Amino acid sequence: MILFRLPNKWPALLGSFSLMTLLVSFVLAQKPAGRAEDAPSSASDAYRIRSGDKLSIKFLYHPELSEPGVVVRPDGLITLPMVDEVSAKGLTVSELKASVEKAYSEALLNPVVSVNLVEFVAPRVYVGGQVTRPGGYELRAGETLMKAIILAGGFTREANRKMVLHARPVEGGKLKLTTFDVMRMLSDSVAAQEVLLQDGDYVFVPDSKLPKMPRILNAFERRFRA
Repeated sequence: MILFRLPNKWPALLGSFSLMTLLVSFVLAQKPAGRAEDAPSSASDAYRIRSGDKLSIKFLYHPELSEPGVVVRPDGLITLPMVDEVSAKGLTVSELKASVEKAYSEALLNPVVSVNLVEFVAPRVYVGGQVTRPGGYELRAGETLMKAIILAGGFTREANRKMVLHARPVEGGKLKLTTFDVMRMLSDSVAAQEVLLQDGDYVFVPDSKLPKMPRILNAFERRFRA
């Protein structure tokens, strides 16, 4: 596995996510696809609040402050009475509850708050490059790399099937890129498991005329600048 950082500063990726650097890992063809280090968390993990989610925030002893349907703004904040803004994006419901209670602790005596998720933005994955219908798709329908490509209409004639990129946001404002040889994955001689995707992942199919990784990365970068 090779890790390096690109010097370029990239624009916003998938909404408000900003890329400051790119962390790239190359998975050799001999390595089974199902062993990628960035496998998604189990379904039992707590949901992380996203921009666009609608929340219900109720105060036990101060119902006049309750908000039955506050929407998380694109910047990840919510607006509440008395304390104005509280950061919600990326927190679990229990973490937001603790944050709200802390924000009101200076104005109220032992505030007791309940937070509930009323509506949420469906998790999505994004497919681009040499596919028939590039765009965003619900994760539930495209939960694996191959399913996402099929949802996007499959490969075009110009697709480089041996160097498909899987991009995933990671901590520190970075993007981790893993390459997969889909032709090898589909081979009967290889018992490789499917690549599981998670919310915000991006699948990029480069042009077959770009056989070398530096040119593929440049094409990937230009895709996000478009």
